[in-house]
Amino acid sequence: MKADMKIKKGFALIFTLMIASLIIAIIVSITAISSGDLSLAKRTTDTMRAYYLAEAGLARKFAELRADTAGHASDINNAVVNFPTGNSGSFSVDVEQVGAGVFPTFTLTSTGIYPVTNGVSKTLRLTVRQITIARYIYLTNLETRSGSNIWFIGGDIVRGPMHTNGQINIYDDPVFEGPVSSVSDSINYYHGPPPLDNPDFQSTLTLGAPRIQLPVSTDIIASIKTAAQQTGGSYFIGNTTVTLMSNGTVNITNDGRYLTGVTNAGQYWVNHNIPLPANGALFVNNGNVDMSGILAGQLTVATNSNIYIVNNILYNNDPRTDPNSTDMLGLVSQNNVIVDSAAPYNLEIDAYILALNTSFYLENYTYGLKGTLTLYGGITQVERGAVGTFNINTGLRSSGYKKDYNYDERFKDVAPAYFPPAKDVNGRIMYLKIFWQEL
Repeated sequence: MKADMKIKKGFALIFTLMIASLIIAIIVSITAISSGDLSLAKRTTDTMRAYYLAEAGLARKFAELRADTAGHASDINNAVVNFPTGNSGSFSVDVEQVGAGVFPTFTLTSTGIYPVTNGVSKTLRLTVRQITIARYIYLTNLETRSGSNIWFIGGDIVRGPMHTNGQINIYDDPVFEGPVSSVSDSINYYHGPPPLDNPDFQSTLTLGAPRIQLPVSTDIIASIKTAAQQTGGSYFIGNTTVTLMSNGTVNITNDGRYLTGVTNAGQYWVNHNIPLPANGALFVNNGNVDMSGILAGQLTVATNSNIYIVNNILYNNDPRTDPNSTDMLGLVSQNNVIVDSAAPYNLEIDAYILALNTSFYLENYTYGLKGTLTLYGGITQVERGAVGTFNINTGLRSSGYKKDYNYDERFKDVAPAYFPPAKDVNGRIMYLKIFWQEL
């Protein structure tokens, strides 16, 4: 019996030791798992902080790019950020200009590290491109002229991106094929909202959009004037007729009453043929410009007076049929760009138009019914000008042109010579975000 009791006690002791060992093993295992979870949680937290640091680097550099009107690109080296709790982290941003030209493209690569010493890192990349003012087929401050509403009516077609800092006025069913944005929170319908007036917005419509600052007239006019007075430019004084020739030259008629030391200025010329200016700048000082013809090449014509379009202005190589065409025209007036009342019944203008102080409009637009005004390019103007009138009772045109405005898609990336980048109301350069990725 005593032997049996000793055996039973031995088994009990062994069993107790086994249970104790198992409990210890479980405790050790739980401790290890908990420790691993804590380590994983810490690493996850560190990774998130590193990610946010990288985001902060991108945001800071992008803000610097927008604020720098010269579009400089510089790196950010080891900017340290102290968190309210925990260790310090850092971010660094490498900036590379990957696209040349007047409206460059930048790639911003930002790496965040947390903690600073032996920390976790995350890298983000953002690619942006400056937006040219010519990115819009139609850009205005006001949809009025001298306080009167100017309307889009049935039969009008706008093919391209459009923005106004004013309120859009709609009569009947005009068509907008590209994205449309307005600073106003509403549209002014003549009869009332759809189905009474029923515009066809085939892309996006954004109301309450940010305001876009139009170019400062004195800045761009001074830039083109300076370029025209230099070697490679063409500079004239007084009323001048500019007739573009399909062989890459231009005919000039100038009254020659004003003499200066600048080449070409003060010449008495009648249909005098000269090459297109090598630097793309032709400026007329203190005189109106009459424009027509066929352009073979690249040119920006500017004046501190008015530009009159007296006949068709076409490209020799039409980009709509020849994607390799480099023909490109800018028309820049410190005042107005005006379609002459004697212009053809159907008129086409291939150009981007800047009417820096007032409008693009048809002279004597209340007299005579015309055909279709086809624009291939775009218009930026302070006040929207009229190219015709309509009967408010029937909606039918009473005078002037029907609008067929078509965007030159090349202007998304490039623009005529000396055109400025687009800026917001605070004067910051606007950028298009092209690509974002986590590396």
